[in-house]
Amino acid sequence: MNQDTNHNYLTNSLKAAQAFVGRYTTKLKESATRAPWGQYKSELGGVRDYATAAAPSVAAAGATLDVLNNETRQKVSRFTNLPLQVARVTQDLAATTGLESRLAQTVAAAGAAAIYSRLSGITGPISQGMRPAGYKAVIPVSKEEDPTGKTPLNPALEIAMRHGMFQRSQLLPYQEFKKERPDVAPSTLAQYRRYQTAKPEAGKIVSVDPEGQSFTALGGLIRGSAKGLNDPELRIKGTPITASAVAGLGAGFGAMKAASKFLEPPVDIRGVSLSEVGKIAPTLGEQVAQKLGRATDPALLGVGATAALAAGYGTKKLFEKAAERRVKKEDPIEYLKHKHGSLQGAAQALNQPGATSWQQLVPYVK
Repeated sequence: MNQDTNHNYLTNSLKAAQAFVGRYTTKLKESATRAPWGQYKSELGGVRDYATAAAPSVAAAGATLDVLNNETRQKVSRFTNLPLQVARVTQDLAATTGLESRLAQTVAAAGAAAIYSRLSGITGPISQGMRPAGYKAVIPVSKEEDPTGKTPLNPALEIAMRHGMFQRSQLLPYQEFKKERPDVAPSTLAQYRRYQTAKPEAGKIVSVDPEGQSFTALGGLIRGSAKGLNDPELRIKGTPITASAVAGLGAGFGAMKAASKFLEPPVDIRGVSLSEVGKIAPTLGEQVAQKLGRATDPALLGVGATAALAAGYGTKKLFEKAAERRVKKEDPIEYLKHKHGSLQGAAQALNQPGATSWQQLVPYVK
C-alpha cells in the first residue's frame, strides 16, 4: 500500500498525461518500422500508410508533449527575461576579464546584473526596499498610512518581490514623482506614460511615434524610446535596458580587462635564455600584482564596479542635460515652470523682476 498518496488530483492528472504522451511518443518512434511495401507497422497501431499516419502522429504527440512540459517556453524565457539574460551573459564574460577564481566570476556576474538593474531604473536603494525613485511600492501600506503608495508594507518583502520575482510597480502621480525625479519635465513623463502602454496599430507588427520618438512592436512585447525618462531605452516584456546601463557595463568590463592586462607579466620571452629570464626587471604591473597577491580578484572587481557606475551615471547626466536643452528649445515656458516653479522665482533667476507673465520671460531663456 502506498503510504505517500498525494490527493492533489489536478497535479496527478497532469503528470499522468505527461507520462502517457511521453511513453506514446517514444514507443511510436522506436517501434514504428517501414514495411517492404511502403507502409509503417507499429506495435501501437497495426499497419497504416506511412505518408498519412506515422508522421502526423509523431508531430502531434511531440507538440502535445511540448505544450505539457513547457519546454519551448522555458527556452524562450531565457531570452525574454532580461535580468536573467544579463546575469547569464555576464557570467560568461567574467571569465575573460582576468578573474581567476570561480567565486570572483560569479560575484562579477551578480554585480553586473545589479548595476544593470540600478542604471536601468528597475531597482532603487535597499533602504527603500529597492523601490526606484518616482515609482510606487509593489506592495504599499494602506492609503491611510501613506496616500502616495511609496512606502512598502515590508521592506524585505519588497526586495524579494523586485529582486526575486522581477515584479514592477507603477509611476507616481507627477506631483509626487517630481519630488524624487526633479530632472524629468512634465511633458517627458507624459510621453513616457503613453509609451509604456502603447501597442502597434491594428494590422501592424510595428508602430512608430515620431513625436514621442518611440516605437512598439509585436503587440508591445518589444518597445523602445529615444527619450525614456531622459535616458534612451529598449524594453522587452516591460523590462528596460537603458543606454546608461549599456555604457556602464561596457566600461566596467573594459576596465577590468585593461587592469588585468596591466598586472600580467610579459608573455613573449622568445630568444631569452632561462638563466636570463630571472634577471629581467619586473614591470610596474608585476610589482603591483605581487603586492596584491590574493587580493588581485577583489581589486579587479572594485575597478570594474567603479568604472561601471562612473560611466553609467556620467552617461545619465549627459542625457539629462540633452533633455533639458530639448525642452528649453521646444517649450521654454514649460522649462521655466519646471526649472523655477513660480513666475516670481523665474523672474528673479532671469533678472527680470518686473515680468508679469511667462511670455515676457521667454526671450531671456538661453
